[in-house]
Amino acid sequence: MALARREAELSATCAQIRGAGGRADMLLCDVSDIEAVPAAVRKAEAVLGSLDMVIANAGVGRAIHAARLTASDVAHVVDVNVRGAMATLVSAIPIMMGQKHGQLVGITSIAGRRALPRSGAYSASKAALSTFLDTLRIDLGPAGIGVTDVQPGFVDTPLLEKGRNPQPLLWDAPRAARVIADRLERAPRIITFPWPLSLLSRIGQALPFSIYAPLIRLSSGSR
Repeated sequence: MALARREAELSATCAQIRGAGGRADMLLCDVSDIEAVPAAVRKAEAVLGSLDMVIANAGVGRAIHAARLTASDVAHVVDVNVRGAMATLVSAIPIMMGQKHGQLVGITSIAGRRALPRSGAYSASKAALSTFLDTLRIDLGPAGIGVTDVQPGFVDTPLLEKGRNPQPLLWDAPRAARVIADRLERAPRIITFPWPLSLLSRIGQALPFSIYAPLIRLSSGSR
């Protein structure tokens, strides 16, 4: 079951899946409308018969310097990346609790590990979702529900077209999708790639802010 807000793109994706021999039912829903999300998730369960895995993948964001950032910019990112993702996952929890199994997956980002220039709302939204996933893992683990945090680096999607930050070690979308699908079978706590960028981000997390800030400004061309 594929759920999205844009009918033409959703229909094309489902047609591609069917063409490859898979099953793809489609359901229209804008996850930023959190009142509509629970009904959509329940409908997905009714069509499929169960919910073995739910992936909260919707995301928006663009590079905006903090001096030009508006409350509306922040609200849009939070509505989709935080409220929409959380509503999707929360709506699936009662179903999975009843089944006594299931896997909840959130697509966050390496960018959520530490602040990046011109990415305040986006990085913060991904950090919030990662922390939320950790809490779900603590609370729901004893019930047999797995929780996976997918933290990709830069993936070549329309989301990056609005960005002006450097995009090192860029992966194409099919490659990223294959890695995520393969690793999800093992239900790990975290999936992250590419490993060099992940390693660099961990080093960045360990640096004092007085060292990290000028380095990340220099590497991104930010002033």
